[in-house]
Amino acid sequence: MTAIGAFSEARVGWFDLVAKKYKPIVVKEQSEVLSLMGDVAQGDDGKASLHLHAVLGLQDGSLKGGHFLAGTVQPTLEVTITETIGHLRRKKRADLGIALISI
Repeated sequence: MTAIGAFSEARVGWFDLVAKKYKPIVVKEQSEVLSLMGDVAQGDDGKASLHLHAVLGLQDGSLKGGHFLAGTVQPTLEVTITETIGHLRRKKRADLGIALISI
């Protein structure tokens, strides 16, 4: 899955392995979605599970990036989904605190 476009506000984050959770990076301004990419897999609950990373361009030319947590699309987000041959499944890893693709 890939996407480009813009957000009026967004949250990305980095995973703190010791705390076993994402530390949010809040972007409270209009940003260009320079890259949003990742995958859609089936989670432990049988539902679709997204795993996306984003690079956002700010007004001053600086960048914010990390694991995509949330965003408000403004004015558009062009998303392309490419189907894989095999279905991806994500399994929760209690030792890490996150779900990873299980092959």
